[in-house]
Amino acid sequence: MTAPAIAPDAIAYDDVTVRRAGNAIVDRVTLKIAQGSFVALTGASGAGKTTLLRLVNRMVRADAGRVRVFGEDVADADPPELRRGIGYASQGVGLFPHWTVAENIAAVPWLLRHAPRRRAARVAELLDLVELPRDFGDRFPRQLSGGQASRVGLARALAAEPRLLLLDEPFGALDPETRVSLADKISELHDLAHLTTLMVTHDLADALTRVQRVIVCDAGRIVADGTPASLVASTHPAVVALIAAPLDQADKLAALRHPELVR
Repeated sequence: MTAPAIAPDAIAYDDVTVRRAGNAIVDRVTLKIAQGSFVALTGASGAGKTTLLRLVNRMVRADAGRVRVFGEDVADADPPELRRGIGYASQGVGLFPHWTVAENIAAVPWLLRHAPRRRAARVAELLDLVELPRDFGDRFPRQLSGGQASRVGLARALAAEPRLLLLDEPFGALDPETRVSLADKISELHDLAHLTTLMVTHDLADALTRVQRVIVCDAGRIVADGTPASLVASTHPAVVALIAAPLDQADKLAALRHPELVR
C-alpha cells in the first residue's frame, strides 16, 4: 500500500541568512510553519522579525539558505506571481491614495483578470467580512480613519483568497479599542478562511493572548519558540525582557481594580 502524501509545511526556512553592510540581520535560521497555524514573530526592534516575514514573499532575498512556501522554493518563483498568492498587510497599510476603497480591495483580482462582476461581488463580500458598510467602497483612503484603513488593508490582503496571510505590525498605529476589535476580526477570519497566518508584532500581549505559537527573535536568531504559556515561563534574557513590560502593566491594572489586595 502506498503511504499517503504528507502535505508540505506552509513556510520552511532552511538555514537562512540575510546580511546588510556585512552584518547578519537573519542568522542561519531554520524554522517551519505548519499549514493552518497562527504564529506570531516578536522581539525587540532590529531583531530580524520583519526581515523573516518579508523573505516569504521575496520582498527580501536570502544571501544563504532557502525559503519554501508550500514546498516551492521562493527563489524559483516569479515575484509578482508569488505575491499574488500571498495576502500581505502592514502597519502603513499602503493603500493607493487615488483609488477608491473598492479599487484598492480589488487590485489583485484585477491583476488576475477576474471579471468585473466577480470583482464587485468579492469587494462587497470583504467589506461585510471586515465590518465596513458597503458604501465605503466609493470612498478614498484620505476619507478613512486609521482603523478603517487597516480593515481595508486586511480586506485587500484577502481579496484573491490566499492560503497564506502575512501581517507586519497590523495594529501598531491603532488606538487600544480599535486594536482589540481588529485583532478579534483577524482571528475570526483566520479560522473562517482556513488560513496560515504569520504575524509580526512588537506587542507581546497580542501575541500571548491570540496565537497558537510565539517565536521570539533576537539579533537575527530564534531564541524561543513555543506556546504562549511556555514563553511566560522562559528564563532566556531576551524573552524575560519582552514579557516584563506587559506583566508589569497587568499588575498595575490589577492593583487599580483591587487596591485592597495591594500591601
